[in-house]
Amino acid sequence: MNSTERRLNLLLLLQSNRKWTVKDMANHFGVSRRTIFRDLATFSEINLPVTYDKEGGHGMMKGYSIPPIMFTPKELAIIQIGLSFVDSQVDETLVKDARAVQSKIDNVLPTEELKSFMTDLGHKTIVDPYKMYAAQKKKGGDWFTIANGISQHFEVVFDYVSLKDGNKEKRQVRPYLQVYYTDHWTLIGYDTNRRDIRSFRLDRMKNVQLTAQKFSGNNIPGVKSLLFRVKEESATTIAVLVSEKEAGRFRTSVPAEIDTEEIRDNGQLFRFRFDNLDYINEWLFTFHNEVKVLEPRELVEKRVMLIQQMLRRIG
Repeated sequence: MNSTERRLNLLLLLQSNRKWTVKDMANHFGVSRRTIFRDLATFSEINLPVTYDKEGGHGMMKGYSIPPIMFTPKELAIIQIGLSFVDSQVDETLVKDARAVQSKIDNVLPTEELKSFMTDLGHKTIVDPYKMYAAQKKKGGDWFTIANGISQHFEVVFDYVSLKDGNKEKRQVRPYLQVYYTDHWTLIGYDTNRRDIRSFRLDRMKNVQLTAQKFSGNNIPGVKSLLFRVKEESATTIAVLVSEKEAGRFRTSVPAEIDTEEIRDNGQLFRFRFDNLDYINEWLFTFHNEVKVLEPRELVEKRVMLIQQMLRRIG
């Protein structure tokens, strides 16, 4: 941490509700007491209202606060990369909100040098260029209302649009988790009518509203359990042999919890359970010829059928 970053953090520390001795501050930042005295002298030179009393130590004059936008250049760079990531998504609402945040930050940055830094970083740091320039922007759903429901433990009601016939059905859900996949938001929660945990695409949820009905947060399954849950009555054990080259990517992207891994001479053997063979079949094709399905036989047959369909489309 350089001296500028340390002094910014020291100012924020002095705004806390406690008093700090020079020894405490030196230990906190891992510097000498002499360095802290120099920092305090710098604050005095620019008329910052740092207070001191013999019994408590140093603090900031009551009622005075440092603007929260006093980020270091590195912290601003992290914010800009995050905004660039959001700007690349296909959810048009997220993109608009990110650009509004960008504008507010630009307006309160204290120097032209920082403004130029942020502008250059924003224009020349591209996250997922194919999605940014090629994907069509679309409405992603009311994720903010659902976020409030999750944080405050309020049930939400909405009309859910059927993908098959476009009919709407009223649903009431205890919202547990929001997940952003490649091109859409998904809500995972407890459907009070069906008495089961279900997933809902936000772009098919209309008229989302918070209810006055609270729910307990004590027995909510963990994030991993919610993400990788399977319907046991229809789940199948899948065994896939993956080339050594692609084993790492497979492990970090498989949409299931891996049960076992085994190193083989010709690759890595993964076993996991999944309840939708059609979905996992299409997903496995993203690895081209780097995977071999060993079981179940039904999945092997589905792969053959899909290849035949692809061949018929050639020419």
